[in-house]
Amino acid sequence: MLLLTIFGLGMFFLGSVMLVKPIAFSNGIASFSQKPWFHAFEILSRLIVGVLFIFFAGQSTFPNVLYFLGALLCFVSGFLVLIGAKRHKRFALLTSTIGSKFRPIGVVAQICGAILMYIGLT
Repeated sequence: MLLLTIFGLGMFFLGSVMLVKPIAFSNGIASFSQKPWFHAFEILSRLIVGVLFIFFAGQSTFPNVLYFLGALLCFVSGFLVLIGAKRHKRFALLTSTIGSKFRPIGVVAQICGAILMYIGLT
């Protein structure tokens, strides 16, 4: 399934950036959160991918995993709507302060990305 493979590749790439350049990743989060379209983009991107995952779950080798991930992404989109743009921006700025602690998170993101790519390719 191409969509899942691309999503996994993106996750693996972002995990690699977190691992290799955690401070640059932190700065990128802070910079991105200042964009006027940040909140809407975060909501819509998660919602679209979540709905696509749910829609295509039946075509996957692991439909329950894909359905769960889609539902989780849709839930997070709804949660972001509920907390509003100001709190979302504050959370993003708070997250950007963890700096070099992004390294272990990057490893986890790489592992998850590799698993998603595997699921997408099987």
